[in-house]
Amino acid sequence: MIKKIIITIVILVALVLGFWTISPFFIDKVVTESLPMMVVGEVEVMPKKVAGGSFVGFDKIHNGKGEVSVYELDGKRFLRFEEGFDVNNGPDLYVGFGYKGEYVKGSEISKLKGNIGAQNYDLGEDFSLEKFDSVYVWCKAFSVPFIKADFQNVQ
Repeated sequence: MIKKIIITIVILVALVLGFWTISPFFIDKVVTESLPMMVVGEVEVMPKKVAGGSFVGFDKIHNGKGEVSVYELDGKRFLRFEEGFDVNNGPDLYVGFGYKGEYVKGSEISKLKGNIGAQNYDLGEDFSLEKFDSVYVWCKAFSVPFIKADFQNVQ
């Protein structure tokens, strides 16, 4: 009797882990966020683009496309995945950063909001384009990069 219970638990755990790992590859989440602006009086102030890049994938499974930009508005910086952003979905995807071709573990700023569409991420006050030179969509569960874009300064 105990043996059957253990086997049942093992099978259930395997099914749940299998579903969690595989299902994101078949489910798309679309995000449509507008470019943040600031209103001064009656005038809309556009953010200033300070850096940008194009995403490239690593293989057929870990692949995507689109443009990424770093904007500054009122002294604050934010990261924007522009319209046309599209990455193959996967489990446990985060937005993080790299330096000199290597992903910087612990650099994650947010869980990926969606695998398709325009989205914004606050970079906080500590973010520096000198400290990071690329942005990644990173699978934390398996420590695997899905896509990355190297920043090119606009200034």
